[in-house]
Amino acid sequence: MNELPIRFVTSQLNKDLIPLQLYTVGSNIQNALHRPKGFSATQVLITLSGSGRIRINGQHDRVAAKKHAFIIYEGIPHEYFPISDEPWLVGFISIRGTCVPTMLDNMELKNGEVLPINELELLWKLAEQIWTLAEHNRPELIWKLSELLYSFLLEFRKQTLFFPTHTPKVDHSNPSEAVLEHVTTILKEHYTQPISLSEVSKASGYSHQHLNRLFRQYYGVTLNQYLQNLRILHAVDLIERNKHITLNEIADELGIDTRYFTRLFKKNMGMSPGEYKRKAHC
Repeated sequence: MNELPIRFVTSQLNKDLIPLQLYTVGSNIQNALHRPKGFSATQVLITLSGSGRIRINGQHDRVAAKKHAFIIYEGIPHEYFPISDEPWLVGFISIRGTCVPTMLDNMELKNGEVLPINELELLWKLAEQIWTLAEHNRPELIWKLSELLYSFLLEFRKQTLFFPTHTPKVDHSNPSEAVLEHVTTILKEHYTQPISLSEVSKASGYSHQHLNRLFRQYYGVTLNQYLQNLRILHAVDLIERNKHITLNEIADELGIDTRYFTRLFKKNMGMSPGEYKRKAHC
């Protein structure tokens, strides 16, 4: 992905009239940066290559590898710095507006949370559209930029929502939703065991193919990807909480072979579990 020079957008319009306003957009090779007073807008930052470490308001560090995004709220002290041999290329969009805090809260986009992105290319195309339109910086385009920012945030939420953090309320009069609740409960209770997805399908009364269609429709991922996401999130938690844990111990905890776990982790996180462990505890 090409580096996009930073663009600033200023508007002479009444700020209260426009709920979402673009402040900056672009990308750059990110060096170490310390902002003890925070930034003057809410930032959405996306790692395009390399990796870095983020520290928000003095809290514990978070690692953002390729295809990871994070949000830093306006005025929150923070610092970040590269940790990979490869340059840390970061894309960024910073947003102002009266509805920004409410929108982020409703979307459950938490300050400083590092989120894997499902389809980076699709999300970055929207960022490039915003960057192109921002070149003109004309008052009549501010409204269009606001529309694009809204589309970007919606796509960002969709691309980082592998599956809901909270189980949605199920309409039991809808057979599909009742089956999904049953299957996700099974996966959440048994993902640390060598679970057979064909057996899960049998237990649901639906074919594996039909379950995959339902999972894509409701969660945007296949049945297997949903299971993998559960395991990867658990592995990341184990690594971050225990710097002495071995890869074999993590694989055993997840009920899978160590070599398979290593491949799975690298595919989802963009680095091996050993690399993630070193960066999480360096």
